[in-house]
Amino acid sequence: MAPADAYQKLGALFDGSMRGRTMYVVPYLMGVPVSRFARVGVELTDSIYVVLNMRIMTRMGNAALGELETNPDFVKGLHSKADLNPERRFICHFPEDNTIWSIGSGYGGNVLLGKKCLALRIASYMVTAKAGWPSTC
Repeated sequence: MAPADAYQKLGALFDGSMRGRTMYVVPYLMGVPVSRFARVGVELTDSIYVVLNMRIMTRMGNAALGELETNPDFVKGLHSKADLNPERRFICHFPEDNTIWSIGSGYGGNVLLGKKCLALRIASYMVTAKAGWPSTC
C-alpha cells in the first residue's frame, strides 16, 4: 500500500479508537544511552501490556527523555487495540518518516513497536538508506 493511502486508511481507523481508554505516552531507548547505535522512540498506546513490556525490554524514563532532548530523529509509534477486529488489523512501517502505526492487535510483536518494528525493520532502513551501508548487509 502506498504510504499516503496507508496514512489515510489507518487515520480513519485511529479516529476515536482510544475514546474512553487511558492513553499512555512511552518514551523509550533501544540500546545503551552513550552508544551511537542507540535509537530513541516514543510510542502512544492504549495498552497497559505495552507499557509494562516496554519497561522490561527498553530503557524508559530519563534515559529516553535525555536522548529525545538531543536527538530530533526519533521513531514515532502509534498503537491502539481498537476493537481487535482482524478485518481492521494493520501494522504499517513508514521508514521514510521514522513512523510505525499498529491498530487492531494485542499481540506483542505487533504492539511493542520498539521490538520487531523498530529494531528489525526501521533500523534496517536506517543503516542502508541513511547511513549508506550496502543493502546486502
